[in-house]
Amino acid sequence: MRLVCRTLLLGTAALALALGATRVGAQTDAVPPDLRAAFKAADKNGDGRLDREEFRQAVIEGFYFRDKERKGYLTADQLPEASPAAFNAANVKHDGRLTLQEEVNATLKDFDAADVNKDGVLTFEEFEAYVKRSSR
Repeated sequence: MRLVCRTLLLGTAALALALGATRVGAQTDAVPPDLRAAFKAADKNGDGRLDREEFRQAVIEGFYFRDKERKGYLTADQLPEASPAAFNAANVKHDGRLTLQEEVNATLKDFDAADVNKDGVLTFEEFEAYVKRSSR
C-alpha cells in the first residue's frame, strides 16, 4: 500500500488507533481490520467523510507520534510498513530523512489518487478501495 494509507492508520494510532496502508511487499486483498476505526477517528467532524484537512491532520499526528525523539524527521526504520521504494519516493531530498513536509506531500498525492470522484473528500468506500488497490 502507499505511504499515505499506512500513515493515516498510524496517525490515528497516536489517537489510540493504528492507521495504515503502505505497501509492505506481500500481495493481498486483505484490508486492515482497524481501517474503519482509523477512518472514523480521523473524521473529526463526524460527517462520514475525510476532507483534505482532516486527512492532513491525521498524517501530521502520525508523524509526531512516531518522531518520539523529536528530531523533526523519520527514517526508514521508523516506517517499517513503507516499502523502500515508497520511502525513497517520498524522501525528495534523498537524505534518508523524511521530513513532515515530505510525508504530507507524499500522502496528499495518495489522497488525490483515492478520491476517485474528485470531490475533495474521501468516503470510507473510496478509502477502503484505495487501500485494497494499493496492497496488490
